[in-house]
Amino acid sequence: MRPYVLLICGLLLTGVVVAAAQEGELSVGTPELVSEIDVFGLPVLTAEGTVLNESSVGYANISLTATAYDASGSVVGEGFGYVVNACGAALLPDFVLQPGDVEHYAIPLELYSDEAEVDRVDIVTEQEAVEADAPAPPALLPGITQVSEREVVKLEWIDEDNLRFAEGCYRDLFIDQEWREYNLRTGLQEPIEHPKVELVRDALRVQLGLVDPLYFQQSMLSYAPNARRMVYQTELHTIITAEPDGSFKRVLFEALADRTLQGISWLDDGRFLAYYYGAVADPVTYFTASVDGQVLSESPKDVLPSLITPGASPDGQNVVIAAEIDGRKGYYLKRAAYPTYTFLFDAPIPDNNWPAPLYELDSDGRAYVLVAVPSEDGAKLVCFNRGTQTLHELSPLPIQPGSDDRAWWWLSPESNTIALAANGLNSGLWTIELGALKACE
Repeated sequence: MRPYVLLICGLLLTGVVVAAAQEGELSVGTPELVSEIDVFGLPVLTAEGTVLNESSVGYANISLTATAYDASGSVVGEGFGYVVNACGAALLPDFVLQPGDVEHYAIPLELYSDEAEVDRVDIVTEQEAVEADAPAPPALLPGITQVSEREVVKLEWIDEDNLRFAEGCYRDLFIDQEWREYNLRTGLQEPIEHPKVELVRDALRVQLGLVDPLYFQQSMLSYAPNARRMVYQTELHTIITAEPDGSFKRVLFEALADRTLQGISWLDDGRFLAYYYGAVADPVTYFTASVDGQVLSESPKDVLPSLITPGASPDGQNVVIAAEIDGRKGYYLKRAAYPTYTFLFDAPIPDNNWPAPLYELDSDGRAYVLVAVPSEDGAKLVCFNRGTQTLHELSPLPIQPGSDDRAWWWLSPESNTIALAANGLNSGLWTIELGALKACE
């Protein structure tokens, strides 16, 4: 769901001929007319599309003005909009669209009457030409391959050589995102429909009590990639697991309406970690559980909040957090079901919009904690060997999460590869081959 509006449908309205006017060297793509409901319950029609910089200079302070016409050629509405990210939030005025780059735009239309029928939309842009920035190409990082430059926000490993990933707004349900499948060996990728999309029908929403579009979009409904069941939250933020058709519900935690569910991180065999916070830099509460209805941790109301988004062991029994305990600030290992903490290591602590720690067990049962940390030279991948109690810097990372951005990562089934994703202006998807990096000994 975009900020302040709920997406009801996105389609090119039947019989509508949409025109996009151009000015200067910006090319405006054909808009899609999207019906939305705002927070006041009022209908809003928005023209959405992409804008391409075809010039040799950069453009800042980009704005777009739309004029809507009916079939007779009469003006029936107008609108003013901006370049936006995948969630529909306007980019800052000093954002520069570089030569050859493409970004989204959104223009809310104000129709002059409720009976108006839009037949054509003309769009004119205004922008300020600035000197093009010619950034140096990123340094080649051993073992790191870029898969996409889009805003990648979800990912599921299919097996060690194949994965599927979603592009779009991180707040949207998986059924509203664009999915692609990628093979690490061939480098080939193709658009797909997520295999669980067919399960999400009106009957399921009735079964779950999520008929209201607002509550449905806020439900965080997610199917376990490696198990049968699903997890979701109700309008009262009660967390429930259920069968794929919504039957055999099991309540995990009730009445968590005083906190915001930000994400669900899937572990092994249907186990997961759910995490809550309000804004970047806020403390994070969390819990671990299984889709079979087994609670593995303390309640999110009782846990010591983490300074970062926590990571969990594959079985959900241990959680890695960052905290200050007894005057010692750093990374700690927590027994999920008990208030017991073991200090692990001291390292820079990022905000909660950075990837959560990865807890890896190798074939011999040795434990490692992989963490993305900030530094003056950019993001770094570090590894803590629990056996030798040593911390190792493995590689620079190609992410730069800003205050409005997020980054995530997922470890492959055999722990050979990390898939790293980011949204925002520095978005993308990368694979990191751990065997090509320094050893974490």
